[in-house]
Amino acid sequence: MKRTFTHLLIAAILVLAIGNGTLHAQATASGTIQGTVFDKSQAVVTGAEILITSKATGTTRTTTTGDDGGYRFDLLSAGVYTVRVSKQGFSTIVETVQLLVGQTAMANATLEPGAVASIIEVTDTAPIMDTTKTSVSQDITPREVEELPMVGRDVANLAYLAPGVKATDSYDPTKNRYAILSVNGENGRNVNVTVNGVDNKDNTVGGPVMQLPLEAVQEFQISTQRFSAENGRSEGAAINMITKQGTNNYHGSLFGFFRDSALNTDEKVPDGLGGQTPQHPDYSRQQFGGSVGGPFIKSKLFGFFAIERERESQGLAETGTSYSELVLAKNAGLAAQPASVIPRPFYETRYNGRMDWIINSKNTAYISYNSQANDSLNDQSNGTGDLTNGNFTKNHLQLANFTLNSILSNTTINQFTVGYQYWNNLIDSHISAPLVTFPDASFGTNTNVPQQSFQRKWQFKDDISKTIGKHTLKAGADYIWNPVEGGFFEFSSTLEIDFAADPSAILGNPAKYPNGFATAGAVTGMTIANGDPRFLVATKQLGLYAQDDWKATRRLTLNLGLRWDKDFNMIGGSDIKNSRTYQELVALNSPISNPYVAKIAHDDNKDFSPRIGFAYDLTGNSKHVLRGGFGLYFGNVFQNIPLFMEQMSNATVFQTVLSLSSPTDPVPGTGQTLGQWQYGVSPFPTIPPPSSQLATRSVGRLMDPNYRNPVTEEFNFGYSWALNPNTVVEAEYTHVLGLHENKTINIDQRIPVGGVCCTRPLDAAFVGTNLPPFASVRDEQSIGRSVYDGLNVSYRQRMSRHFSVNANYTLARAYSFDGGGSSFRNYPRLSTNPFASYEWGPSPNDERHHVTLSGIVEMPKGFQLSPIMQFGSARPYAVTNSSNTLNTGGGTFANAVVVPTSDPTNWFAFAGNNTGAQNCFYGLNGVTQACTIAKYDPLRGDPFFELDLRLAKNIRFGERMNLQLVAQAFNLTNRANYGNDYNNNIASASTFGHPKGFINPASTIVPLSIWGEFGARFTF
Repeated sequence: MKRTFTHLLIAAILVLAIGNGTLHAQATASGTIQGTVFDKSQAVVTGAEILITSKATGTTRTTTTGDDGGYRFDLLSAGVYTVRVSKQGFSTIVETVQLLVGQTAMANATLEPGAVASIIEVTDTAPIMDTTKTSVSQDITPREVEELPMVGRDVANLAYLAPGVKATDSYDPTKNRYAILSVNGENGRNVNVTVNGVDNKDNTVGGPVMQLPLEAVQEFQISTQRFSAENGRSEGAAINMITKQGTNNYHGSLFGFFRDSALNTDEKVPDGLGGQTPQHPDYSRQQFGGSVGGPFIKSKLFGFFAIERERESQGLAETGTSYSELVLAKNAGLAAQPASVIPRPFYETRYNGRMDWIINSKNTAYISYNSQANDSLNDQSNGTGDLTNGNFTKNHLQLANFTLNSILSNTTINQFTVGYQYWNNLIDSHISAPLVTFPDASFGTNTNVPQQSFQRKWQFKDDISKTIGKHTLKAGADYIWNPVEGGFFEFSSTLEIDFAADPSAILGNPAKYPNGFATAGAVTGMTIANGDPRFLVATKQLGLYAQDDWKATRRLTLNLGLRWDKDFNMIGGSDIKNSRTYQELVALNSPISNPYVAKIAHDDNKDFSPRIGFAYDLTGNSKHVLRGGFGLYFGNVFQNIPLFMEQMSNATVFQTVLSLSSPTDPVPGTGQTLGQWQYGVSPFPTIPPPSSQLATRSVGRLMDPNYRNPVTEEFNFGYSWALNPNTVVEAEYTHVLGLHENKTINIDQRIPVGGVCCTRPLDAAFVGTNLPPFASVRDEQSIGRSVYDGLNVSYRQRMSRHFSVNANYTLARAYSFDGGGSSFRNYPRLSTNPFASYEWGPSPNDERHHVTLSGIVEMPKGFQLSPIMQFGSARPYAVTNSSNTLNTGGGTFANAVVVPTSDPTNWFAFAGNNTGAQNCFYGLNGVTQACTIAKYDPLRGDPFFELDLRLAKNIRFGERMNLQLVAQAFNLTNRANYGNDYNNNIASASTFGHPKGFINPASTIVPLSIWGEFGARFTF
C-alpha cells in the first residue's frame, strides 16, 4: 500500500509540475475545434472574439485569436456546436459545426467589413477531411451507429468499416459474442478500448471486457495507427467510445428486435468430405429496451439512462464428420453422447446511466456507470464435441467513471478522470468425466473447465493543456491500480486420452486395429493436471506523456510526442522465486538450464515511445493533404502468459502430473508403456495426489529472465484529396513490425542422442539426484516477430443527394514466425530452432485483398436502405498430424508434418509413419537426412463474402417523434463462408483439405446462412 501511494504521489507531482509549466493535453474521449479568422483580403485577424456554445447543454467557451489569427478549443465533448466569430468593425459570423470524438474540426471564418449587428449564419457538418490528422483512423458517426445493420447490436461491428480491419475468431469464450477485430493482421487481443476515456481492457486474455447498450453509444473512433503520445498500453488499434448524455430537451427511445429460425435459410454445414449437409437449427432471439435523457435542472444538471435485454435460444450444428464419428463411438460402447445440434441458450442485461453537471462557467463534471450481466451454456463447444463436452458460463461486468473538466484560462484546460472496472467470469461444467479425443471429434469434460477470471481496477488520469501561439502543448499522467486480478484455471481437470485416428478409421481397419479401440498403440497421448489452480496478483501501471501539436505554418501541422509506460508485477515477478520449476532448476545447477534461472524476470523500465506525425496541406485550400508518421507502441503482458508459472508458486502446486506422448513412455501403475496400453482393457494410470512439490514428469513453467513487453514499430505515409466538400479519396501505406512477441520454448525438448531418438537433455543431470525429472520445461520468451505491410485506398462521401458512401480496399501482407501479433503460447515445431525458415509464413488473419462498402440511402416516403458489404481473399491454415511426429516430448508444436526436402508439399509422405519421419528428418538408422518440416500456414481456404442489408421505414409524428420499422438481412447472398476452417490433419486423408466448419468458428455473430430480423424503434 505504501508503494501504491508513492506511485500516486509521483504521478501527481509530475502532473502538477507540467501544469505549472503551462503544458496542454487532450483526452482521448474528446475532440477539438480550431480555425483561423481572415478578413476579406485574406489577411489574418487578431483579437477576434470566439464564442462556442454546445447545442445540447448550452455550455459556452470563449477565447480570442492570436497573432496568427488562429484559435483552438480542446477537450470538447463530441456533439453539435455553434461557433460565433466577432470583432469591432466587422460583421459577426455564426457557424454550426458537428464535432466527432477524437477529431479536430476546422471552422475558419472570413469577416466582412460591416456593422457589428450584421450576422451571417453558416451551417456546416463534420468536415469530410481533417487537414491536421496524422493518424490512420475512422470516425463512426452517430447516424451510422443508429442506421447501419449490426448483428447482435454490438457497435464494434462497425469497426470493420475502417481500412485494415477485419473480423477474426474469438480467442476466449467470454468474447464469443463480441466483434473481435483483426487490425493490421493481428488477432484482436491488443485492441485497446476506452469508454469515456476509461480503460476497458481484459488484463487476463486481452481485448475489451464489456459491451454497452447500443442506445447508450453516441459514437466512436477507431485508430489503426496513431501518432499521438496520449495513447498507450497497446501495440494494436485504439477504440475511443463515448456514451450519450442528457440535454436541455427530453429525448429517448424504445426498441425491440426479433430473430427466429423461420427467418433463416438452411445452413450448408460441410460434411468434412467436400460436400454439404443442410441443417436448420432452432433459433430465436429477442432484444428489447430503451433510453431516456433530459434535464434535471435546465442548463445545469442532466441525466441519461439506457437499458437493453437479450434472450437467445440457439443451437450449434456439429461440423464436418464429428457427429457421425461420435455416433460410431457411442454404438461401440464408448461414453459419447452425440447430438447433431448442441444447445447454446444465452440471457443478458446491459444498462448505462450518466449524469452531467455544469458546476459553473469554468467547471463541468459527469459520472457514468455501465453494467453487463449474462448467463449461457456450452460456449466452449466448437462443433466437434458431444453433450458431455460443454459448460455453463456466468459473467458480471461493471465500468464507471467520474470526469471533471476545468477551464483554468482561455488557453489552459484540465481534465481529471477517476475510473473503476470490475469483472467476474466463471466457466464450469456439471460433468466430470475423462476427455477422449479423436482428430475430428471428442467427448468428456472440456479441457478448459473449470476456470474463473476476475479483476478490480481503479484508474486515475489527468490531462492538462495550454495553447501558446502556434503550439498546442500536451501532457498527462495515467495510473491504473489492480488490487486484485486473476482467478483460477484448472486445465486438464480430468484424464485426457488421445486417439490418433477417428472411430471410422479404427473400426474400418481391423487389420491395423484388430481389437478396435482396445488395440495397443491406438492411444497416442495422455494428460492430466491437479493441485491448487489459483493465480492471484496485484498489478499497477503508470503512463506519462508530453506532446506538442505544432501548427508550424498555415499548411504544416506537426505532432511531436514522447510517452513512458511502466508496469508493476505484470509478468508475475513476485511469484517467480516461489515457483517450484525455478527452485528445482536452481537446485539442479545444470549448464543447460542455468541461463534461464540466472536472474528474476522484471517489468520493463525503459518503455519510451517516441511519436512523430505530420500533415501538410499541399495547396492551402484543404483539398490535397499529405500525412504520415512514425511511432513505437508498447503492449501489455496478459496474465494468461505467467499464470501457469504463478500456479506453481502456490502452497499446493497446480501442475500437469501426467503427460505421455511417446509409445515408450511408462503408464504409471499399469506396468505398461503407452504403446502397450489398451483402452477399456488396461487400468487407468495411477495419478499422484496434489502435492507441494513437483511430480515426476510434470510440466515445468518459467518466465524467461529477459522477458519484455511486446512492441511495434509503425509508420505510414498517405495522401488525401477532397474531391468536393462532401467527398474525399485517401490512399496510405502502413507498416507494422512486431517485436518481443510471446513464444513458448521447451528448453528440455527431446533430441536424438547417439543415433537413437530421442532423449531429454536434462535427464542426465537428474541422475543421482533426488529431484523429479520433467516431462518438459516451457519457458515463456519474448522473441517472436511479425510484420505487416498494407496499402489502403478509401472513398468517403457523407450524406449528399440523399446517400452516403464509405468504401475501403486494402492490399496487405501479414507474416510471422508461427504466431502473429498479440497471440501467445506459440510453440515452434522445434524449440531448438524457433526461427527456422519453415516457421516463417502468413499469419492466420493474412488476407491479400480486403474490401468493405457501406452506405445509407434516403428514399421517398420515409424509406431508408443501408447496406454493408465485406469481401476478403482466402486466409491460410496449417497442416498437422495427430501425434508427436518427431518425438519431441511436448512443449513444441508436436504435430508437425515432416515432408521430403525435394517434395515439400507432399504432406502425406509419412502419414502414419512417425518412425520413418524421424529417420528421414534426423538422419537415423542409416537413412540419409533428406527431410524438412512443412512450412507454417502453407494452404489457403475459401474467400469470404458477406452482404448485410437494412431496410427502414420512418413514420414521423410531429417534429420530435419518429417510429422506425426495420427489416434486416445478414449474409443476403446466402454464402457458406467456410474461410480457413479446414480439416488439416494428415491422419485423416479423406477429410484433409475439406472445410470442417465456418469461418471464425467460435464466434456467434458470423451469419452461417441468411439471417432475418425484424424490429421497431420509437424515438422522441
